Amino acid sequence: MRRYLLIVLFCIQALFAMGQLNTDRVLAIGRNALYFEDYVLSIQYFNQIIKVKPYLVEPYFYRAIAKIQLEDYAGAEDDCNEVIVRNPFMPQAFYARGFVRMRLGKVEAAKEDFSKALEFSPENATYILNRVEAYLRSEKYDEALADVDVLLRKNKNATDLMYERGRILLLKKDTTQALQVFDDLVVNDSLNADAWGARALVKLQLNDNGGALTDYNKAIRLGARNAGYHINRGILNYQVKNYRGALADYDQAIALDPTNEMALFNRSLLRAEVGDLNNAVADLTALLNRNPDYPNAVYQRALLFTELYDWKAAEIDFSTIIAKYPTFAPAYYGRSRVYEKMGKKRAAFDDYDQAEKLLAAAKNKQLDNVQKQLVIKPTVAQDESFVKAKSRLFNGTSVATNSTTESIRGSIQNEDRTVVNEKNFVLSYYQKEDLVRKGERYSPLVAALNDTRLLPAKVKLVSHEMPLTSQLINYHFKSIDEFSKRLEVYKTNADLYLARGIDYALVQDFSSAIADFTRAIYYQSENPLAYFSRANIRFKELEFKVSESSSVDGTLEQRKDLEKTYAHDFEMIMRDYDMAIDLAPDFAFAWFNRANVLSVQKDFKAAIQNYSKAIAIDDEFAEAYFNRGLTYIFIGDSEKGMADLSKAGELGMYQAYNYLKRMRD
Repeated sequence: MRRYLLIVLFCIQALFAMGQLNTDRVLAIGRNALYFEDYVLSIQYFNQIIKVKPYLVEPYFYRAIAKIQLEDYAGAEDDCNEVIVRNPFMPQAFYARGFVRMRLGKVEAAKEDFSKALEFSPENATYILNRVEAYLRSEKYDEALADVDVLLRKNKNATDLMYERGRILLLKKDTTQALQVFDDLVVNDSLNADAWGARALVKLQLNDNGGALTDYNKAIRLGARNAGYHINRGILNYQVKNYRGALADYDQAIALDPTNEMALFNRSLLRAEVGDLNNAVADLTALLNRNPDYPNAVYQRALLFTELYDWKAAEIDFSTIIAKYPTFAPAYYGRSRVYEKMGKKRAAFDDYDQAEKLLAAAKNKQLDNVQKQLVIKPTVAQDESFVKAKSRLFNGTSVATNSTTESIRGSIQNEDRTVVNEKNFVLSYYQKEDLVRKGERYSPLVAALNDTRLLPAKVKLVSHEMPLTSQLINYHFKSIDEFSKRLEVYKTNADLYLARGIDYALVQDFSSAIADFTRAIYYQSENPLAYFSRANIRFKELEFKVSESSSVDGTLEQRKDLEKTYAHDFEMIMRDYDMAIDLAPDFAFAWFNRANVLSVQKDFKAAIQNYSKAIAIDDEFAEAYFNRGLTYIFIGDSEKGMADLSKAGELGMYQAYNYLKRMRD
């Protein structure tokens, strides 16, 4: 799985040498931490190098990347400046600074940085696409088109570039050429739902409502999960008096995006038209709870309250509109009627009189065009794909985690989640909270290790590791020092080496961790957790190596063949898992991790056998069902795969339900 930042990284070398800082080694460890998303920890390593050798370029550069991930854009810009001062011939530094400046709103400066990066690497697609974004921000559409055309000349059938070209033409309001682009796109990639959705939007703008409806139908049948498609199809269904279909579309848009204001507003209008006034008010109230500054919704609700004879509520909403738009005559007429019903004759007369004066002024062209700001009609949704920034280039592939920020309420199968294999289980003191499955994963081996009382806290088996805070980082450095002092006395204590190895792993010092796990094995050759832990760290090191062997753009065609290039690394990892399993045949987590490694090697049959063994040992091993299900689906056995995903969902892995729905649809 790629999680590296789209920057060419330098090779790993070797930490501390008898109290003297080995900058190459510390840099390597810092980059380990950076790759595995431990950004605060990585910054601390880079700080050490900068303090000792402030003239070096790399620590400033990598610290800038870490700060970008933490959204410290000002700090990242400062570090990029330091890099460029020391090495003005480093295109990645100009690219990184351009990326940061875009986030800081310095669009022109960002464009200059991307152009500078392109002087050194003229055909770099990443740099070009970022400059395209800068051009678009400053509405220089012709320049943006020129950049996209450069890439298209190299790869004329690239659907993503064709899509980008169509998007820019739409921004230029050149709907004729945009339609031609999307016509070509649906021919070249007829199963691409977004291509059909994009062409539908162009047709909608050209008032080809029948063609737009046909294209939206096609996009949605192909599985598009874009709320905007349903909103626009709802409008088109309404126009042909298919009210049931329109309402279903708005319902689906809200199911896909419960906070979508356009969907709520449009549904309220439709509900009001068919006489469902109370639910129409409920939609507008839900919208205004999310966005109180939505004048169309306030005005529409005022009208509905009037029809429902809720005079006080109507008065409040009309007054809100008048306070914001004091020249909007219809609001005065509306409030005048409400005041009359409430018996406030004088106030009713004053509002009516003010409305008449405003209309007279409008006829004399003395009134601004405020009337058009509050038009009560359905709102057309722009294609969401058109407004997605091309700014995720510093971020790695999304990983499905059990973060406490996720929601597990309602129809979670409708939430769009990234589907990836569950990662290896490792020994750690920390685990992310799971919203469904509370408690720890039990293993007699880990329980026995905790019973030794040698560890500073209870260690756990976790598949989603937590980045360390500054306080925890300092704690584990101190813990390493304490274990080192004890090992000066108890030089052959395998458990102490294992414990220190866990600390080294937590601070991303993989070489030292492997060395300690190796010593633990040397002094206690029948310790399955030592083999298990060494295999885990070796696999992390391999993952990092593989990421570095990829191109800057990470295309699969440019990646080296894993089995040939890293055959020895894979063999060492598999040997350690084999030993752990030989020593502890019922250690389900070793079977699971070995299955993951086999999956990476594309030995899917063996991977399934190992997942099955883990399940045989623990029939509630949700992650094993989940990964086995994905593997079955990958090799074409959808029936078994869906059964496994269903079981994983039953056991609390709610992420499985979204993928099950996508498979069925």
